[in-house]
Amino acid sequence: MKTEMKIILGIFLMIGLTIFAFNKKMVLHKKEVSKNYTVINQWDLPEVLHEVSGISWIGNNKIACIQDEDGSIFIYNLKTSQIEKQIDFANHGDYEDIVTYKGDAFVLRSDGIIFIVEDYLQTPKVTQHATFNDTERNVEGLALDEDHQRLLLAVKDEKNKHKNFKGVYAFDIDTKKFNFNPVYKIELKDKIFKNIHSKKTHKIMRPSAVSFSSNKEKVLYLDGANPKLLVTDKNGKPSKLYKLNEDIFYQPEGITFSKNGRMFIANEGKKDKPNILEVVLN
Repeated sequence: MKTEMKIILGIFLMIGLTIFAFNKKMVLHKKEVSKNYTVINQWDLPEVLHEVSGISWIGNNKIACIQDEDGSIFIYNLKTSQIEKQIDFANHGDYEDIVTYKGDAFVLRSDGIIFIVEDYLQTPKVTQHATFNDTERNVEGLALDEDHQRLLLAVKDEKNKHKNFKGVYAFDIDTKKFNFNPVYKIELKDKIFKNIHSKKTHKIMRPSAVSFSSNKEKVLYLDGANPKLLVTDKNGKPSKLYKLNEDIFYQPEGITFSKNGRMFIANEGKKDKPNILEVVLN
């Protein structure tokens, strides 16, 4: 009987220590996160979105998602935590970001090709549009600049690694014309990056996603390789740089805003399941 009691007490002690360690870890994470930002909601995504690479708020608690292997748009419902629709628009490819606007979806492939999926929720019609017309760049960020009726493309990497900036380029939604001159430059030697240590300048900031804030006054750039969030004003001047906790933002690849200012960031599955996080900047 004494032996059984010892076993039972030992089990309870182990459970207690496990709970204590877990709670301690959560408290430490919360304390660390609360310095600059707070994660207030989390949705784990299904396996088909393991490599979620872009997200776009479409209203009514729904987010359009893409992943970087299949040419499909997935409509994810935050209330039900379920995919409620899948729209196929192209074959396999390296798809990196998505923007939705006036019933149409715009999907960016890493080589700079933009897929326009007109009336994507009802009767999709797909066209492709070239931008750079070369293979010099890996382009991962796509944002809607509604004030100028254009899309912004943020370059993550390019073969010319001696530039001191990462370019952000514009594609006119109405004329379908592409501006080969950057409309914004992320200056990699800007003082805002003074605490970012890298032996190679071109790796200081590698945008994996970009979005305008809901009030259109700020532009936010995610870096998924070395998790961070860069905030600039609408003219491209940097104002804030957030280093992101890699235990929470283990592969941030997508960012979007609701009309009332809620910010969502998507993680590819890496250390854990793919997810969408609702984040508040402090």
